[in-house]
Amino acid sequence: MSTHVGDALPDDLFAALGGGDLAACADRVVVVSTVDEGGFAHPALLSYFEVVALDRRTIRLATYADSRTTRHAVREGRVTLIVVDADLVYYVKGAVRQLAASMRATPYNAKLDVQVQHVLRDAPDPVREPGAHIASGIRYVNPQRAAELARAEQVIAELRL
Repeated sequence: MSTHVGDALPDDLFAALGGGDLAACADRVVVVSTVDEGGFAHPALLSYFEVVALDRRTIRLATYADSRTTRHAVREGRVTLIVVDADLVYYVKGAVRQLAASMRATPYNAKLDVQVQHVLRDAPDPVREPGAHIASGIRYVNPQRAAELARAEQVIAELRL
């Protein structure tokens, strides 16, 4: 059951998206949901290497410049981020605008700015589902992790500008 927690990132989510310890979150993803031309939800995955919370009301994203996700986000001016990890589920809804069509660190990425408008936390209802909990989030493996981590440091630094 989801509950509205405000218009700013709570402590645990702000820490998770802070970009401080990239090696610790190297296998995690954030689901980005936009709305396509037909009005359907269009989900996509970003790694934690492409998302950083600048403050509790501002999140920056690096998305493929030529992707449908970028096109939909810019056209609609809004996005929902879905963050799922062990005992941590949030839906962040925000206004989005493109800051750059191409990034220096990764020229194939656009730089997007998300202004947080609504944050919802989701958790099992303790009365209806006693003892239920989220055990893990979505994880991915990249055999080129060392190179990816080095590039991620550059991307996160550029997103902070």
